[in-house]
Amino acid sequence: MYPCIYKARRIITLDPDVPEIWDAGLAVQHGRIVAVGPWSELKSCGPVHDLGPVTLVPGLINAHAHLELSHLAGAIPQGLGFSAWADSLFALLRTSARKQNSAQSFNDYVGQGLACVLDVCSRPGHTYAQLEQAGIHIVSVQEYAGRVRKIDDTANTLTWSRAAHALYSTQAEFVVQLKQWCENQGKVFSIHLAEVPGENEFFVHGQGQFAEFLRARRILPKNFQSPGLSAVAYARSLGVLNARTLAVHCVHVDDADIDVLAHSGTRVCLCLRSNAWIGVGQPPVAALHEAEIPLCVGTDSLASNTDLDIWAELRAVRAVLPTITLTELLAMATRIPAELLGLGQEYGRLAVGNRACWAVLPEDWAELPV
Repeated sequence: MYPCIYKARRIITLDPDVPEIWDAGLAVQHGRIVAVGPWSELKSCGPVHDLGPVTLVPGLINAHAHLELSHLAGAIPQGLGFSAWADSLFALLRTSARKQNSAQSFNDYVGQGLACVLDVCSRPGHTYAQLEQAGIHIVSVQEYAGRVRKIDDTANTLTWSRAAHALYSTQAEFVVQLKQWCENQGKVFSIHLAEVPGENEFFVHGQGQFAEFLRARRILPKNFQSPGLSAVAYARSLGVLNARTLAVHCVHVDDADIDVLAHSGTRVCLCLRSNAWIGVGQPPVAALHEAEIPLCVGTDSLASNTDLDIWAELRAVRAVLPTITLTELLAMATRIPAELLGLGQEYGRLAVGNRACWAVLPEDWAELPV
């Protein structure tokens, strides 16, 4: 059986050895890339599919989503601030949680070129049928909060991992236990970190509006004591920051926090449109990028975003980093999250051996420097 040959005007591979190929071709067999290179070298290798004057890039990865909240699309207004947004979310979950199958709604929101989603969920096992039928791979991460309890191992497969919701909602000993479980399994550990205004004030002084919000709603773990540290410094003191940690949001971080993140090797997931929707502020993207912290992008949920389109997230990053190269920008949604998830031989590059999944670069980005 001959491979199928796909022709494109250009391929941006995200492979550092051959980053860009003009008048390019991809040879695909059994769902895998068996050759990538100039069209002149591949055109006689099998039946041809001419994709037209397009630029192909690796399939995109959404590094932080809550798919089980997709039935809440449009249910919470923009700009409420975190406390009011969270109260609205809690009320909706009490009255309508999972009454709809989220797979019936989120399939319409994912955008073009999506290959993989890191889905942070409270109850793993909800249906992903429509996305899987579209060839989208789901990496499910079960999220925990509250006190120490037994970690569920019933879904212990290659793609399953664990997460702590946040340091203010999860008992410290349990955060450490979850991180250790992930380390033992060689898997990513995810945590919402420094997202909320007042989060650092709460950890440093135990006071402020956010502290009052947590206490009034009994979100705090039992016997919680503020550590006198910023959220990032507290995470470091617990030993949960390293290259297999995905710190999500990192909106309220200063230079010292950024230095901690950089030296620990922690990956940071930006969710700029979700931050804007809720009204929690925007992270110092330029400073994080300048510190060479590996950055990913995620949509968060449809309870705090208009869609699950990673191209839209990349546009938001480009808006605050106008001088970023196309390769650096694309890496946030391809190579970096693929390597973090241990899927670098599957996704993240258009290279021999990887899965044959790609996205088409938007036309208005065609002239960006690689």
